[in-house]
Amino acid sequence: CRGHCQQSINITSSPPELVASKQPNFPQESYPPVQRQFPFSSTQWEQLVSLLDLETFTALDNRIGCPGCADGGIEWIQVDWADATKRVTFESGQLFKGLEGFVVNLRQMREEYVAQL
Repeated sequence: CRGHCQQSINITSSPPELVASKQPNFPQESYPPVQRQFPFSSTQWEQLVSLLDLETFTALDNRIGCPGCADGGIEWIQVDWADATKRVTFESGQLFKGLEGFVVNLRQMREEYVAQL
């Protein structure tokens, strides 16, 4: 992939912010990494967290399907708690029963904030 192929958002409650970034898969002079912080209110945080069924998320395998196979895209979601971390990597565009709203919301936020970079 040529250009800013990797796009991500990192949302934290403390400090309350969203960091959006995009970068190439390999160093490319024409496409330097870009990153920007955005405010993220406690209301936004509560709305996002309300979409996460923690029991369903933690029950998922760490890797689902064959992300990146046959030139397919890769997505991942990581949730950090005070005493644990769970990261799930999966094929781009995939949804999970019980987490559809959470995943779709994250994708929409990624598109919205990365577009402002």
